[in-house]
Amino acid sequence: MAASAIITCPECKKKFKGKDDLQGKKIRCPFCKEPFVVEVDEEATIPPGAGAKSAKKPAEKTPPKPVPAAGGDDDDDEFGQGSNPYGITKLDLAPRCPNCANEMESEEAVVCLFCGYNTLSRTWGKTKKVIELTFRDYFMHLLPGLLAVLGVLLFIAGTIYYCLVLPNMKKWGWLEMITDHESTRLWIASLILFICWGLGYFAFNRIVLNTKPPDKLKEDK
Repeated sequence: MAASAIITCPECKKKFKGKDDLQGKKIRCPFCKEPFVVEVDEEATIPPGAGAKSAKKPAEKTPPKPVPAAGGDDDDDEFGQGSNPYGITKLDLAPRCPNCANEMESEEAVVCLFCGYNTLSRTWGKTKKVIELTFRDYFMHLLPGLLAVLGVLLFIAGTIYYCLVLPNMKKWGWLEMITDHESTRLWIASLILFICWGLGYFAFNRIVLNTKPPDKLKEDK
């Protein structure tokens, strides 16, 4: 009985048995039906009668990879996070901007230096082009306050003259009516003092608290 050989199909890569004298001849694969020229494997030529008794060697089993211990080093983890990837690695309590999340200059800082966000007013800082202020701008800004101070001085001087000097002078007509009665002088003096208080309040705000005139915006051409 002629010996048989193991033939491998180059198309589907499946092996089957065939006669030894088929080497170099063109046959058709019984599986994929593609024709090819037989090239007998060097590794095996099955002797006659071996047929079904021959058995393939069992494939070697790959041993399973060892499972790392629960308390192993952090380097054993694929991402370097160790056995507790959700643990706190660094506690950062520095104040940060609620808008851009960058670190604030200090705990007392109000404006973020990165995005200009104001944490108190919850607005962003805006830039604007202004014209440089001159002496004339400062003078015109302070002039109403200076006039208010002058008005206070004139009203005080007038009240003193009205209450102390005018009653002793010779009077006639309506002037006698508003200077002879103490109650009339009291009401007029109270009214003048109220006016002086308003003028003084305006002068204090303009000359002391708000000495800088408002910025003049530069118009874009």
